[in-house]
Amino acid sequence: MKQNEFINKIQDIISNFLDKRGFYVHEFHLGKVACVNSDGTLDVYIDASTTITPSVPANPDVKFAVNDHIWVHFVNKNPNNLFVPYKRHVI
Repeated sequence: MKQNEFINKIQDIISNFLDKRGFYVHEFHLGKVACVNSDGTLDVYIDASTTITPSVPANPDVKFAVNDHIWVHFVNKNPNNLFVPYKRHVI
């Protein structure tokens, strides 16, 4: 095995390990409010998806409205543990 092939294999192993550990998952994602629910949660589109993610908890101190651009926090980089802390400013 040539040196370049060996280095590429090591890089692949490290990249796969980091991917499995969630290293490449970012904590903050872009979102847009689809619906404001009566219990204070939001139905949101995440990262320009066409599928709504329902009942995401949101900051109770912020007044959200339909079509607001928001930040969606993946708590501890877990995509199953979501929270909307605040709006984001879009120009």
